[in-house]
Amino acid sequence: MLLELRIRNFAIIDELSLSFSKGLNILTGETGAGKSIILNAVHLLLGDKATEELIRSSEEEASIEALFDISGNPEVKERVKERVGRLPDRGEEDCLLVRRVISRSGRGKVFVNGSLSTLGILSEIGEGLVSIYGQHEHQSLQRMETHVDILDEFGGLLGLRDKFQGRLQEFLSLSEEVRRIREEKERRAKERDLMAFQSREIEMAKIHEGEEESLKEEKRLLTHAQRLIAFANASEEMLYGEEGSAIERIQSILNQGREIVAIDPSLSQLLKNLETALIQVEEVAFGLREYSRRIEANPARLEEIENRLEEIDRLKRKYGSTLREVLLFKERVDQALKSFTSDEERLTDLESSLGPLREEVNALARRLSSERRRVASELKRSVEKELSSLGMKKTTFEVRIEDMPLSSKGIDRVEFLISPNVGEEVKPLAKIASGGELSRIMLAIKRILAKVGGAQALVFDEVDSGIGGAIAEVVGRKLRELSKHHQVICVTHLPQIACFADRHYSVKKEVRAGRTVTVVDRLEEEAVTDEIARMLGGVKVTEKTRAHAREMIENAKRS
Repeated sequence: MLLELRIRNFAIIDELSLSFSKGLNILTGETGAGKSIILNAVHLLLGDKATEELIRSSEEEASIEALFDISGNPEVKERVKERVGRLPDRGEEDCLLVRRVISRSGRGKVFVNGSLSTLGILSEIGEGLVSIYGQHEHQSLQRMETHVDILDEFGGLLGLRDKFQGRLQEFLSLSEEVRRIREEKERRAKERDLMAFQSREIEMAKIHEGEEESLKEEKRLLTHAQRLIAFANASEEMLYGEEGSAIERIQSILNQGREIVAIDPSLSQLLKNLETALIQVEEVAFGLREYSRRIEANPARLEEIENRLEEIDRLKRKYGSTLREVLLFKERVDQALKSFTSDEERLTDLESSLGPLREEVNALARRLSSERRRVASELKRSVEKELSSLGMKKTTFEVRIEDMPLSSKGIDRVEFLISPNVGEEVKPLAKIASGGELSRIMLAIKRILAKVGGAQALVFDEVDSGIGGAIAEVVGRKLRELSKHHQVICVTHLPQIACFADRHYSVKKEVRAGRTVTVVDRLEEEAVTDEIARMLGGVKVTEKTRAHAREMIENAKRS
């Protein structure tokens, strides 16, 4: 419920503060007094686009502020908590304060419960606070796409539709992921083949770290095998094998030395050292002999090593500067190939889930369609009954439901048809309903929808378009009945509607300090009578028109 509305420097409004109540709030006044300006301000609080022209002349910014009671609107409470992150302080949990500032600099601001917010969030929250029904809202009835929304709201099918839309969104998201993975699979098919070849090529080579160094060392030995063997054999001969070898000469020295030690014992240690040297030389000689036997001149093995090193060089040129880098490259390729396999498994899982989900979506769409066809006849009877009481007796109202491809709203194309005249076939509402008829049809629908719940404040502008007399009185009575379920704010030019007000406001223009301003007064008792009399009698109000006004007000209270 809208409790307070404050407007500053907006169009011809200097400063304005309005307090609204439960029930039916009526705004009246001469054409051009500023009633529509007030409603335009409310539109901005719901997220409509603002322009610099809306700011009062000579002012730099305009502001609109509203205080709402959201105690009966848990949906808005939850939305505020989610999108804004906080409710008012303890004790004010049922209040919502919205403020919008429009600046000539173009940097407008939005505040929700004192926190800086965005226009998108304001619009999202505003949907649950106020519904405005002006001329363009009546024209929304002419847009066939809105008819299914009205039917679903009337039939209490919004929950089922939300469930359908949720599953449909899951299905569409899943389908999109399947499409993406399939395209990615096709795009990467050649890449996968190349990776598989690279991994297989490295694997078949059976390389390992350190192999290259080992092969190069072996190659060096094989390349110089003849020279190494010759050196080992010659050295072994000189040390041991040939006549007069180093070992023979050392043994000869030792044999002579044993005799000499007897003469000079001081030579004993030197001879012992020589004996040790003899053993070492013998070991060297034997080692050279074994070395020469171990070294082999093997051209076939040398060629094999050279071929292997060439293969290693080829892999290094393609995959890395060292064998370690080549092996790391293979690890990366193998990991990538695993991701291909993972994607294929993911695709298989998704495709297996897609079928059952499609069936569930189709089942929900068929169920929603069945429910719509069931409640369509109920909506027809209810609307015809309301229209009859609004002076459109004998009007035929039909709800046409046709099959259509699956969409976010199901598989039904819903269209309202009407025949205001007996004997005429029903035709699309958008093509034959007049402005006054559209106003009354919208009022009839809102009256019906009010019975199925809702916590919004309802604002009616130009609901009296194209009507008058007894029908206007019926419209006033309907608005008051509607205000038992919703707070209703109505701008009207008709006394037959205004007399039903629970709270009446008069909107007028005045000139103050050389400038035109809009002024709104809350009317009480005699002031209400005078305003109704003015609406009845024009410029000159007589006692007769006042008496008529009192009678209308009294009759409205009793009805």
